[in-house]
Amino acid sequence: MARKLRADRGIPGYAAALLAAAIVAGLPLIAQHVDGSADEFSGRQFALLPALGWAVCAALVAVICTRHLKIATDRSVQVGSGLALAYDALPVVLLLPWLIAVLAAVSGHLLLAAVAAVLCVYHLFLVVPRLMSAPTPGWVKRAEMVSLVVANVFVDNETPSEAAQQLVASAADVVVIVESTADFMATFDASGGVGAYPNRVVDPDTASDYAVAIVTRRRLGPRSKFLTVGPLRVVLAEIELEGSNLLVVALNPMATLDEGGHETWTEQLEALEGFLPTLEGPVVLAGDLNSTRFRPEFEQIMALGYTDAIDALGRGLSASFKLTAKNGLGGVVRLDHALTNAAVHGVSMQNLEACGSDHIPFQVKLAVRVSHQKWGGATGTGRRPNPVGT
Repeated sequence: MARKLRADRGIPGYAAALLAAAIVAGLPLIAQHVDGSADEFSGRQFALLPALGWAVCAALVAVICTRHLKIATDRSVQVGSGLALAYDALPVVLLLPWLIAVLAAVSGHLLLAAVAAVLCVYHLFLVVPRLMSAPTPGWVKRAEMVSLVVANVFVDNETPSEAAQQLVASAADVVVIVESTADFMATFDASGGVGAYPNRVVDPDTASDYAVAIVTRRRLGPRSKFLTVGPLRVVLAEIELEGSNLLVVALNPMATLDEGGHETWTEQLEALEGFLPTLEGPVVLAGDLNSTRFRPEFEQIMALGYTDAIDALGRGLSASFKLTAKNGLGGVVRLDHALTNAAVHGVSMQNLEACGSDHIPFQVKLAVRVSHQKWGGATGTGRRPNPVGT
């Protein structure tokens, strides 16, 4: 409740953005004393291109300032859907300052070039770590390996059989199926899923666009269940291994573009942030989070000790969401993730075919640190599906 009250009394994100933009927009006045370029905005021939350059830089500085202010102050800065989508698009829109910096320098707009160059440096700060593989911990050599597929199969998929057959053919140990309607699960079982993945934990509301299911060929431990954490629906599957147990947490928070979506998504991420510290042992958080890793809320989840497995493999800029399911174009941003705690490490990753979905599924190989701690028990050892859910 205290966290909610802080958000209600917080600083409006758009007010902070406007203040930051106003500061940058005032820099052309300073430019009058640096390179005389401010004179271009007062004559009969208005300098349109420099004005556009300053406007773009001001907008980007505003977005970046509110992003870091929100990260630094937890949730005391309120952010709406417009800023959230701007955060998602940062790696792409930050390409503009590179062009502005060159054109401004050539045309003698030195202060504008300097501001754009600072934004270029920030762009590098944002994207270069996404292209670098993280060091492999020494314990990985002795770890158990688990193959995990994360697939948003799309509620309006026109070729569900192809999607289902691909998931079965992946031969992964665990498959997280997002938007897992009753019809798709029936298709999945008819495509061989009933025999290949007899053990499963499902969201009982299979009519929801946001339902998630976990299916596995491995034995399930007693922590496997469906539960609600505030407004968030979560599916847990405890995967029994030889030296340890892996807890797979699957979820699909609401999309920002849905009506009231961003407010609900924010509340769901708050609930997730409070829930994750209660989990023990090796954990992987997987699903369509309807967010890129550049949103402040995502960073706050990572601050709990989680690592983006795809980032750690140097593939952080690969995209998973397409604008439509029907075109053959690639993804534009990554909304589908596998986050791991310190006892799990990504070893390899590959994309699968979209197969009628607006999301590109991926398969990741995970190393699970061997532990003497066991949570005991097992369920679902037969050939028929053994769903867990309430």
